[in-house]
Amino acid sequence: MISWLLGSKVRDWAYFREMFQDFENVAVYSSAQGVIEIVKVSDLDPLHSQVTVLIHPRNLNKLVISYLKLKDYVAFPVFNLKDLRELAQRRRWRAIEYYYLWEFEGGWVLYDCKNCEDEQRLQINVDPFASVNERLAVWEGFHT
Repeated sequence: MISWLLGSKVRDWAYFREMFQDFENVAVYSSAQGVIEIVKVSDLDPLHSQVTVLIHPRNLNKLVISYLKLKDYVAFPVFNLKDLRELAQRRRWRAIEYYYLWEFEGGWVLYDCKNCEDEQRLQINVDPFASVNERLAVWEGFHT
């Protein structure tokens, strides 16, 4: 259905918002050159997790998150294990860690937030190697 997007140039956030308004969970990943490589959609179902639209963080070395919409969460990648675990200690925050053998390759931090498009957009624009304080500053901008 949406496979025609693959290989096309990335559009702006508003375009994706309108296109995917009927989906609860969507992620669009593109190359550094701005070409759409992956589109993942998921409707919340009791048997499936809405975070299935998130890809393995190691792929973010080659891909960029162009659009991310999660119904009940804000999510962002983190490549420092210590920072990821520190953030996951906060109330209503959690993390998904990815390893190859015993080596941490990256992860996703998620926190509860219903329909938080602006906050999501800001979080994915923060560098995945940014400090915990930068992440918390975005969160505090919406929750204080």
